[in-house]
Amino acid sequence: MPQVTYSKVLDASADQVWALVRDFGALAQWFPFVSNCELKDGARPDQVGAVRVNTVAEGALIEETLLELSDRDRRLVYSLTKGDVPTTDYSATLTIHEVSADGRAFAEWSARFDVSGDPAPIVKWVRQDIFQICLDELERVVKQSAR
Repeated sequence: MPQVTYSKVLDASADQVWALVRDFGALAQWFPFVSNCELKDGARPDQVGAVRVNTVAEGALIEETLLELSDRDRRLVYSLTKGDVPTTDYSATLTIHEVSADGRAFAEWSARFDVSGDPAPIVKWVRQDIFQICLDELERVVKQSAR
């Protein structure tokens, strides 16, 4: 089972970043591949067990379930439960830490999943084409909203 981790120091406070990340229904605001994100069955955006339906390229739908949300640890854990993706048993953790020296945020995103075949291209895709791009966009959105 491959594990992928990507981390980045964001030019924003941990509290600012966490305020956006902890909203499980706000993914479309900072995840550039998602055009729409809706919570099913009237779930709250901080409710463990909430299911979000993400609309991605060409109208494809991906469902994810919130497994854990900790405001104290600024940690969100979710699993991918439905969708046309090249992985199975996908679970991910996004944690926002405070950089003590200057008050910026340190984001750490990791995922574990299974793939059929060679995992190397999928690992690279998750790290570079999802985690890296999305954390860059998260930083841009948080900085823009702080103005």
